[in-house]
Amino acid sequence: MSKEQQALPQNKQGIRQYLPQIMLVLFMIQPMMDVISFWLDALGTGNTISLLMRFAVLFGTAALGFFLSRRKRVYCIFGAVVVVLAILHVWACMMWGYNGYGDPVYDLINYIRVVQIPLFTFCFITFLRETGEEGYRAIERGFVVNFGIIVIVEAASALTGTNPYTYANKEIGLLGWFVTPSAQSAIISVLAPVLLMQVIRKKKLLYTAAGTAVCFGVLYLFATRLTYVTIFICAAGLTIVILLSQYWNKKAIAVVLAGAVLCGAGYMVSPMYHNQVAQKLVAAEKQQEADELIAQTERINGTTVEQSPEICLQPLYEEYLGAMVDRFGETRVLEEYSYTTDVSELKDWRRMKIIYCSFLMEEAGTMAKVFGMELADMTWMNEVFDVENDFHGIYFLYGIVGLIVFLLFMLYFIWLVLYALVTAFSKYMTLEAGAFGVAFCTLLLHIYCTAGVLRRPNASFYLSVVLAVIYYFVKIKKYQEPPAYNPLT
Repeated sequence: MSKEQQALPQNKQGIRQYLPQIMLVLFMIQPMMDVISFWLDALGTGNTISLLMRFAVLFGTAALGFFLSRRKRVYCIFGAVVVVLAILHVWACMMWGYNGYGDPVYDLINYIRVVQIPLFTFCFITFLRETGEEGYRAIERGFVVNFGIIVIVEAASALTGTNPYTYANKEIGLLGWFVTPSAQSAIISVLAPVLLMQVIRKKKLLYTAAGTAVCFGVLYLFATRLTYVTIFICAAGLTIVILLSQYWNKKAIAVVLAGAVLCGAGYMVSPMYHNQVAQKLVAAEKQQEADELIAQTERINGTTVEQSPEICLQPLYEEYLGAMVDRFGETRVLEEYSYTTDVSELKDWRRMKIIYCSFLMEEAGTMAKVFGMELADMTWMNEVFDVENDFHGIYFLYGIVGLIVFLLFMLYFIWLVLYALVTAFSKYMTLEAGAFGVAFCTLLLHIYCTAGVLRRPNASFYLSVVLAVIYYFVKIKKYQEPPAYNPLT
């Protein structure tokens, strides 16, 4: 026990003794809560129970972190910032929202989901500060255990015929008993490189081969483009890490790269490819229907698209963008889409939602741009236009101030990584640090491409853990070997 740990009060020493086990339990209940949420949703009982469970875990973890922390001022400053931003956001919604502040509970619950990220990060930093290497090993075990649980759940759903599919309308992709495909994609993508690192570290070919097969198999069968790309990110990233960290393991490199090559060779038979083909076929059919609809409208009205675009394109835009047209008017929507007749553009939900929220923000004015809009305002005619890109979502909901605050929080950890690599490359470039770096990259990719991380508490939990581990590697962990070389300077 360190001097700092000996200085702890007796009651804190008792908690600290079991803290690694508590950390592992926090991991294990994450996929368990996801499965419970799935079945509650499938049975039509709503998400109240699962929501209360997640809030209990969040507030319990926050209370434990604050109780154990030697730097309670950090928690207090964080709490003050959270409250001030919430007040300003609520004020902007009340004064300039479309319907005032129509559903504060729904809006503030969503706010707490974002606030969870830095809060869990601070808590895990506290836990790692108190437990050191023992706590870090608990996190490593948590990644392995959770991946194992996910594999078991996916296998059970497939064997029982209850797999809901990643793409339910096409019956493609092994999702398992999980509700949100984008969040689950992020979760298995962040778990995979850390699990692979641990089997590689054992220096046994059988472990490496089995771990590679399971990790890449889960990513391959999930069927999204991001999980498929993650296979190659893991293979290339871990190969580079092994070489740069001087953790020379030719067999591990060969196995991981061979796994990636096999997945690449199987591209034409992959679920992801079949989904892309199905999407193209549907798009071609929809385009043909759209062309026929336009031709029919031209015949009925005795004019052409070139002569009377608003008349001839009205049925097409009503079909694909009906709610937006109803909310903002046909002329404005037609101009924004440049009078296109390309169905692939009109049915692009990501772009549509960004445009809708941009229109909302223009109406709401300056304060909305500064402090954000209410989540309920993003629903019209029972269609939800909450954007499907995380950074856009933070901007539209919490304004430029909220986005800047969140980016500064994230950039601090990116700066820690860069600082460590530039100042002492060989000291900090370890197999473990490299694997968590690859995991961080997969999360950033999902944050950029989807809305499956920052406002999804099941996925954002892992972001918080990865950030805390980055802090641990740079600011807490004690290294015995001094830096030997630094190729970046």
